[in-house]
Amino acid sequence: MKPKALIIASIEAFLLEPLIAAGFKFSPGQLTFKRTQNEFVQAIHFQANRYNEEHVCVAFWSHYQVSSSSYTSWHKARYGYEPVNNIVGGVADWNIPNWQSPVIDGKEDKEHQLVDPSHRATVMACLRDNLLELAIPWLDHRSNWENAAQALVEAQGSHARACDFYLMAGNQVKALWALNEGMAYWERNPKASYPQEKEEIALRMEHYFNTTPI
Repeated sequence: MKPKALIIASIEAFLLEPLIAAGFKFSPGQLTFKRTQNEFVQAIHFQANRYNEEHVCVAFWSHYQVSSSSYTSWHKARYGYEPVNNIVGGVADWNIPNWQSPVIDGKEDKEHQLVDPSHRATVMACLRDNLLELAIPWLDHRSNWENAAQALVEAQGSHARACDFYLMAGNQVKALWALNEGMAYWERNPKASYPQEKEEIALRMEHYFNTTPI
């Protein structure tokens, strides 16, 4: 069986039933499950190893993302243009706290390797448990504007976007806090990778709080 076909068959055998029961729909061609939760879209995507080869390597990883078209329309209404994307939060499986890797022949399998038939059930059962116990709760937690904003600030990510999310939640106090955290981050890291972020922070400081960053 070709690698992608084997990955799809394994997903369908172990994950399809519980995820459909949870409201997700599966797109085999894209190796993706999606469901809508209020104004958020939750996605579970399986990324195949680019070096997969029949009988040699059949491996994949999982990624989790929350997006919302509401952010696109909100952003355009206030700033006159659409944001770069409508992603609310995203994470690879290995970055989810307490994620468990299957133990194969005494070693942790950091990727989901299906090439050995005797290991497939162990690999997929471990993934299923991680999905239900960790990944879906992660998606649910990020499907909330304030939670998503807090996560961005904690990760020193986009403070401007965090401000937007707090404003969408109706929390102006925290929106200003996110911007101040962003300015403090830039003072500590004057050569950070995304200079346009500083401009986005300044725009929001002036637009919403009539304040010009020093």
